[in-house]
Amino acid sequence: MSRKNYLFLAALLIVGLFFSLPIYYNWFFRFILHPGFSYASQFQHLNAEERRYARYGQSYAAYMQWVAAFKQRNILDPVILFPPAGYFKKSVSFDIETVEPSMFYYFTGYKAAIATSPYVDKATWTVVPGRNGPMLKRIESREEREALVKTYLQFKPDQ
Repeated sequence: MSRKNYLFLAALLIVGLFFSLPIYYNWFFRFILHPGFSYASQFQHLNAEERRYARYGQSYAAYMQWVAAFKQRNILDPVILFPPAGYFKKSVSFDIETVEPSMFYYFTGYKAAIATSPYVDKATWTVVPGRNGPMLKRIESREEREALVKTYLQFKPDQ
C-alpha cells in the first residue's frame, strides 16, 4: 500500500473515533441521519420563506408578524429586548423559542438584544405574553427597561 492509502485509512479511523464519542455520535445521529424535518418535503417547498416557516415553526411566524407590525407603523430601527427562553415557559407556557439576536437579525433585518448584551440600553421594544401568543410592547422609559432586565436576569439562559 502506498503512503496515500495509509493516510486515508488513518483519516477514516480518526473520523470514526471522533464520531464514536457519545456527544458527537448523538449529534450525528440526531441532526445528520435523522433530522427533525424531511428533506423530501423541503424539495417540494423550494421557496426560502416556506422552508423557514416549516423548519422554525411558530417562532419564525411570530418574528415575521412583528416585522410586519413595525413596517405597518413605520417604526424605523427598533431594537427588541428578548426575554430568556425560560421566561415564557414559566409565565404562560408558550411554545416559542427566542433566538440569538444575530439570528433574529438574519431572519428579519432588525436588531435585537438580550439582558446580558452590551446593547441592552438601546432596546426600545420587548416581547411580552399576550392572549394569543407573544406580542411586542414598547419600552417607555429607562426605568422600565432596567426592571425588565432585572426580571430577565433571574432566568438562566438555558432554562
